[in-house]
Amino acid sequence: MFGIDRDYLQYRAFFESLSAEYDGRFEVGFVALTLLVKEMGFSFWALLFSSALISLTAKLYLITRLSNSTFWFFVYLLSLYPLHELTQVRVSIALGFGYLALYFSFNKRNGFKAIIFATFSVLFHWTLLVFVPFILFVNVLRRRSLFVIGVVIFAPIIVIFSSLSALSYLNPQVGHMLATAGEMNANPFSSRNLIFLMLVFLGLININKLPVSAIPFLYLSIFGISFWYGMMSIPVFAHRIFELTIFSCFFWISELPKYSKIVAMALFAFLSVYLFINALYFDPLFGPNR
Repeated sequence: MFGIDRDYLQYRAFFESLSAEYDGRFEVGFVALTLLVKEMGFSFWALLFSSALISLTAKLYLITRLSNSTFWFFVYLLSLYPLHELTQVRVSIALGFGYLALYFSFNKRNGFKAIIFATFSVLFHWTLLVFVPFILFVNVLRRRSLFVIGVVIFAPIIVIFSSLSALSYLNPQVGHMLATAGEMNANPFSSRNLIFLMLVFLGLININKLPVSAIPFLYLSIFGISFWYGMMSIPVFAHRIFELTIFSCFFWISELPKYSKIVAMALFAFLSVYLFINALYFDPLFGPNR
């Protein structure tokens, strides 16, 4: 749509060389989907189409259940669609399943469906493991509690930071992120981060007015931005985990009281336009010679 993205050549090489004996770094779910597309005689473009279809079907299902769904649809197209469906193919599918798992856990209290979708999400990208505690401890995360907020902010940072060596051993991608930590800048005062801090502040001052089903989504947003600041010394890792949580804002912002909701939606609309322009021009995700 906008040119060749950063991961295009890597995914194309993977598709062309893949066989049933594959033993590489891509997750088993994406490998199985790719093998299925190849076995059916379809091209690489069919894989990209299938991936986007799976991802967008899940997210559109969720967006249509929000108030102001048309607004959130266009916000998604501007802010997250270029990053996920057009670039991070495995992550986009994993997030589709991951947010279905969260939705059925938080809103429908359907643990069986939540576990099924959570399993599929991890099979497409390992980083979705960060969603698992939000499903396992959903009853705790329904509480409006300063203690729970503190745990959401600090516990993941402490646990993950102290486990980096083990994570590097289990997954070479973590080791690569650590090795390249100095190659990417982290700006704590970026427009994106400041807007998300304002959004989280709006959520916190209205937490007593949110329905119980929206509170875990607010906590997920708090986790995302606090994790970014806590792990900013490893920018790639911090960015990746934070990006997983952006979609969660849709669910609790749509439940805010009237005037707070208008302010939050205006901030998110501005942010979406900024992210879209940034993805195309300032820090382009796409280009003719990538």
